[in-house]
Amino acid sequence: METCSFCEESFKGYAPLVLRIVKSGGDILVYAQNTSKNIILIKRLLVCINYEYGSVVLFVREGGYYDFYIGGERLEQGATHLKFKISAPTAISARAEAEYIEITSRSVSCLSKFA
Repeated sequence: METCSFCEESFKGYAPLVLRIVKSGGDILVYAQNTSKNIILIKRLLVCINYEYGSVVLFVREGGYYDFYIGGERLEQGATHLKFKISAPTAISARAEAEYIEITSRSVSCLSKFA
């Protein structure tokens, strides 16, 4: 996986899906945040873990060998979920990217209230 350029890094804040990787003790945690007004369906996460002896690429998908940790593939508006967790105490670094579908062209009703 290539390193993002300055321009790509600058526009990350506008992306509808933001991934964040955290190493907590011996675990690698991948969080997904939906910053758009639409529902996002994460179809697959690719997690690359680098060790001193080489790298491993994990394919995380709904119902696969490595499954989503919380909430399945659906990520509602404004939500942040832990999507993947793996024990990797000797990992040097990790990266992740997601393949997803943003559900647009939805109809939303107006708020109705009584005074």
